[in-house]
Amino acid sequence: FSHLKGRGRTADEVAALAAGRFAFINVWRSIDPDHPVAQNPLAVCDENSIDDDDKFLYELRFPDRTGENYSLKHSDAHAWYYYPDMTADECLIFKVFDKKPDGPRFVFHTAFDDPRTTDASPPRKSIEIRTIAFYDEKPTFFDMRHSNNAARVRLWLRLVDPDIANNVASTWVTYDDLQSEDYAKVNPLRKCPALVRGDGGTVFESDVILKYLEDKYGRNDAMTPATPEDRQLMNLMIRCHDLYIASPNCTAEGFSHSQGAMYLSAAWHGARRSVDVASREAKIAEIWKQLTWLEANAAGPFLVGAEPSLADLTWFPTCVFMEFMLPRVFAWADPFDGAGPTPFPKLAAWYAQCRALGAFEETRSEIWDYWVDMEKKGQFEPIKAELDANPDRKWTYP
Repeated sequence: FSHLKGRGRTADEVAALAAGRFAFINVWRSIDPDHPVAQNPLAVCDENSIDDDDKFLYELRFPDRTGENYSLKHSDAHAWYYYPDMTADECLIFKVFDKKPDGPRFVFHTAFDDPRTTDASPPRKSIEIRTIAFYDEKPTFFDMRHSNNAARVRLWLRLVDPDIANNVASTWVTYDDLQSEDYAKVNPLRKCPALVRGDGGTVFESDVILKYLEDKYGRNDAMTPATPEDRQLMNLMIRCHDLYIASPNCTAEGFSHSQGAMYLSAAWHGARRSVDVASREAKIAEIWKQLTWLEANAAGPFLVGAEPSLADLTWFPTCVFMEFMLPRVFAWADPFDGAGPTPFPKLAAWYAQCRALGAFEETRSEIWDYWVDMEKKGQFEPIKAELDANPDRKWTYP
């Protein structure tokens, strides 16, 4: 890549290109306008017919550098192809190297003695041009329909300009997928969401994914406030959500986030993800505490002002959980019903403002419908029974 330096590319830009996927592409053609190629035509080998052991590396020594190239040991298994009698208005295009993680990466090629060639055949006149293709491959976002942490990234993709969203591919995963060894390579915690960057690097933790996408494709202006003060408020709201509501402070078994108090039970999820009575009571109190703080600090009409920010994307899906579960299971008044006796009028107005946008409402429906189905299957019954057996505990707020 040394020839790229000094041609409008800095050393850092060249290093970034070299770190990503690239391919060397050859264009081979005759330049004889009067005769088709007869002597020493070009043949190419099918990469799928080559074993790794057939390849060997050799060095190209130059005064200022040492390069490398591959050559090929003979094998009767190799499948060679060529295009006879190529004319000057035809060309052969093929990749001689592709830096991709799997699949064919090389096209070995060589001139050969065609037995059809005669002494009267004109000598070959040809040229070969090589170019480098750099791939800006799409990252892949691993999404789960009812996951509030995945939904914040899904909301970003739905709300940003389509030209930005089209840079990211999305795929749905299931709980079984999360336990696979392949998924563990993407997110070692085996949780959703996760992201594989275009260069093959992996990202997990929803806030990190969201800010990476905002930085990489939104250029930090799609849903990031313009002023330092507003950015500080946004980041604090996200931090409070992730520390005190949506994320356990430990990855060991038996630790759950505050939001898990609304839907996790030993009877439904087993001992590994259970929440004991005292912890459930404390976590429900924490949800009340954080909603009270958010109510006091919401700017309006969105959490940080006139436009949606990453803070809205973070809190809204989790509030769908709360809207569904806190009244049904814990006998709260609907926290986000502006027409009811909610203690959070600012948040109720904010929630309605979000739902007025199609992307938020679509995301809410996906999460809501999942919990409707789980309610029908009885997921919340063990928790209700636990609450009934412990009337002396505080479950309902205010």
